[in-house]
Amino acid sequence: MSEEKKIKDTKNLLPLSSLGEGEEGIVYSISGRRGITNRLAAMGIAPGIKVKVLINSSGSLLVLANRTRIAIGKGQARKITIIKPQPGLFINYVYQDRT
Repeated sequence: MSEEKKIKDTKNLLPLSSLGEGEEGIVYSISGRRGITNRLAAMGIAPGIKVKVLINSSGSLLVLANRTRIAIGKGQARKITIIKPQPGLFINYVYQDRT
């Protein structure tokens, strides 16, 4: 990730699995091997994409990304780091919002 995309204030970075139903964030990074990052990208989850948690149950999440509902397991959701925007916080990070 390039220097201009790094965020110094890391308190707004958290795993996707920690979001509650109805909460939104922007994908900052995906940790893991190429297989998981490619699989998530193929489903529409990649850095810079805005996601919204529709259902956060005990074993899986249903998220909305690019007008597509995507079901992922908690293990995968823990590997997705998101930025949770706060009022007054300027995020110098380009994201795609196709909703």
